[in-house]
Amino acid sequence: MNFESLFNNFITSGIRSPDLETLKKYKALNIFLLILILFSPCLGLFYFFIGANLLFYATITGGLLGVSAFILLRKTKNLTVAGNYAFFVLWGTFLIIRWNTGAMSEGGVILLSWIWNAVLILMAVFITGYLWGTIWGTLIFVETGVAVYLFRTGYKFPNLMPPEISPIYSLGAYLLGLLVILLIAFLYEREKADVVDREQVKSRALVESKRYVDTIIERSPLPTFVIDREHRVIQWNRACQQMTGVPAEEIIGKRVPTSLYVDDKRSLADIIIEDPDSIAERFSGSILSKTDSGYFEVGIPLPAIKEGTQAIVSVAPIRDMNGSINGAIETIQDVSKLQQGDYKVYNDYGGPVESPSDPIFGIDSEGRISFWNKACEETFGYPSSKIIGNDPSIFLSKSTKRPFEETIAKVFKGESFNGKEWKYYSAQGEAVHVLARAYPIQDSKGNSKGCVIVNTDITGLRSRMDNLKRDAGEAKEKLKRVTDEYTLLRKNIATYIRRKAQ
Repeated sequence: MNFESLFNNFITSGIRSPDLETLKKYKALNIFLLILILFSPCLGLFYFFIGANLLFYATITGGLLGVSAFILLRKTKNLTVAGNYAFFVLWGTFLIIRWNTGAMSEGGVILLSWIWNAVLILMAVFITGYLWGTIWGTLIFVETGVAVYLFRTGYKFPNLMPPEISPIYSLGAYLLGLLVILLIAFLYEREKADVVDREQVKSRALVESKRYVDTIIERSPLPTFVIDREHRVIQWNRACQQMTGVPAEEIIGKRVPTSLYVDDKRSLADIIIEDPDSIAERFSGSILSKTDSGYFEVGIPLPAIKEGTQAIVSVAPIRDMNGSINGAIETIQDVSKLQQGDYKVYNDYGGPVESPSDPIFGIDSEGRISFWNKACEETFGYPSSKIIGNDPSIFLSKSTKRPFEETIAKVFKGESFNGKEWKYYSAQGEAVHVLARAYPIQDSKGNSKGCVIVNTDITGLRSRMDNLKRDAGEAKEKLKRVTDEYTLLRKNIATYIRRKAQ
């Protein structure tokens, strides 16, 4: 372990947290304690040489108690407990020093040393939050009120400082305290700027991710649409338009066309918004797969599409952060041609699509690749002449190989799968992340003779989502809290200076 690692472990109390704000507070408190520990002997020697023995013992004791606060923070990892203990040590030391160096007995000059109370309040707010900062502020104002009362009643405060150095001592305490306040203000300003920057990065990532997802939906060869909680269509891709003959500009904001209804009144997407639990009961014999998150894949006929279409309809709810359903997404896969044993992908007019945008390949009963479309050639870099007849394992990652083989084995038994996240490698050795759908191909007797794998390339989205996850810990509430703390900081400084100037 090098020096940098040791020092970082020292000032963070050994914690490892992804929360940068928490780490910053640990570092600030430990540095604060380190300065207190190192500065106390120096100040103690100063008091010793001027003959103020009480202040010498007070500062040395404060330094030793600072060591115990440092150890307490490292043992408990509790900012609130260790922080308030450290502030109590600082407040007690300041109290003894102020009340034995003249306090308010010499008018406005000696009053300058009271600025260190502002340091304590600001540190308490920064380290332990508003509640404890308010408590410490209240205690200090009570202390100030008692001092004013005693001064007005004629109480003579003890002054262990020699008269010739008292003004210089007071001014030095004031300037040093002001410097510390400016440093704390700088910490607040820097934290606010960091949060703003992270929030902007997060917002840009969200916008880019949404645009990327919208592009995937729009360019998907599978008819896909999205509805909101009011059952209004909010996304309607080109494949949907080709399949139904309804252009997007006519359907956006309206209900799903009747040609996609699975009963007299609703589409599957409408049902999953209104009563998702009823899908498992109503379509129990047609469900191909489902998940605990509410996703269903149902094999049903759509008689109003092209004089009858056998389709696999995939539908999933869209939920908000609280888990409430805000909408639904539905994808329709025409499997009429696939069930007849034709590996080609067909458009909604019955013609073959030679180059759909999604990579699609087929696997025969021997586990060999039997079909490889142009999108596969472009995405994976393997020409069909060299890949057909080979085992798929040549481009599967180690983490994908076993789940891929298990899925294909189940597909040959008649099951279908959607949303399988797999990792392939291109001919150039580059990782390609996909969401895969696997469907069985059956002969006229219902026996499996192969399967088709439809892949959606999500490599770019995966990268964006990884970046988004790293920034997701920084929420808007954090920005609001830091902004409020910064505002309170400015108000406290302004109020404090006005009061002391009066």
